[in-house]
Amino acid sequence: MPSVTRKPQANRQQRREHMERRLLDATERLMSDGASFTELSVDRLATEAGMSRASFYIYFEDKGHLLRRLAGQVFDDLASDSERWWGVAWRHNPDDLHAAMAGIIASFRRHQPLLVALAEMAAYEPLTAQIYRDLLAGISERLAGVIQDGQADGSIRRELPALTTASALTWMVERACQQNLPDSQPRYDAELAATLTEIVWGALYLTPASTE
Repeated sequence: MPSVTRKPQANRQQRREHMERRLLDATERLMSDGASFTELSVDRLATEAGMSRASFYIYFEDKGHLLRRLAGQVFDDLASDSERWWGVAWRHNPDDLHAAMAGIIASFRRHQPLLVALAEMAAYEPLTAQIYRDLLAGISERLAGVIQDGQADGSIRRELPALTTASALTWMVERACQQNLPDSQPRYDAELAATLTEIVWGALYLTPASTE
């Protein structure tokens, strides 16, 4: 017999995810208009998202809790972008890697205000800093699996320690986006995507990208 509590719990989770997406969109709209995250009140965030202050506090303890939850939404987007390469890595095609890099950069560009706020809060709040590292570690672990699969089929250098290499490449891409995108115009993104593709491909694969 199905559990009588399973469906209400699933519905609550769906409502929470819906609330998070609305608040993510609202937060990024307000920050794109020039507001800093520290300046945004719960009332203003809730109003922009089309919900009540009371509804906000049903799901979130405070703004810090909201920001940490929104970070998960953003990193889900980044992981989805990465799947453009990970999901078809067996093809050994640098165009797949380039598509993933372009998607990742586009997500960093789209979510830039929130990522800036997250980095600022991580500087003085250990919990936020740990969550940020954990989210990147999740992406790094998935990349390590891609590296191990490539080493098994002979396409990726076997001398590379998969976990260490994945962590180094993940943080390289994150830092390149975080440090360069805020001060650059969108036309820079194509150059960055091409550059990161060459660096990652050259670090991992035995066959140069230009010969594929």
